[in-house]
Amino acid sequence: MTTKTEIAAHSRLDARRRAFLEAANIVFLEKGYANATLGDVIARSGGSRQTLYELFGGKQGLFEAIIAERNAEIFQPLRAVDLLDRPPDDVLVEIGTRFLQRVLAPEALGIFRQVLAEGPAMRELSERFWALGPGRTVTAFEGYFEELTRRGALRLTDANRAARQFQGMLLGNFQVECMLGVRELPSAEEVEVFVKNSVARFLDGCRA
Repeated sequence: MTTKTEIAAHSRLDARRRAFLEAANIVFLEKGYANATLGDVIARSGGSRQTLYELFGGKQGLFEAIIAERNAEIFQPLRAVDLLDRPPDDVLVEIGTRFLQRVLAPEALGIFRQVLAEGPAMRELSERFWALGPGRTVTAFEGYFEELTRRGALRLTDANRAARQFQGMLLGNFQVECMLGVRELPSAEEVEVFVKNSVARFLDGCRA
């Protein structure tokens, strides 16, 4: 049985973890991944180096935790079984809208810029970013499409390819244009309309 003391300790540790992640996100955006130090994160968060190492293992662990959390916020609903009983149109619009809003958030664009700038010299950083971000996105869509195909709702011969194509349709030119600063961030209404059109075009090509 969990005691009140254990619950309080867990709550404090969770709060410390959140403080580290928020501080790391700011430091990475300000200095870039390569130039950021654990000292910078500790100074901003007010935590201890020992606790940081216990929670994340180091700077790479912090970066990976940031990416993993962003991805989890997008795809947690896809793990709900009842989604398979809802129309694919509704599910894909819901998930697609959340996905596009998250990848176009200023902090997400900032992280992507860092990976593009520093990735060629730090291959492991690029690989971890891909595995925890875009790669996991593809895997989540792939699993959903495979199940819909098995149930006869979609007609697909390669769910992985379809997942990659659908992800590309959602991104459109928004991500590149926003990263280059040649356009303002789209409004919530603009994102919703764009996602609905993308979902309709995708499903028109593979609905059973």
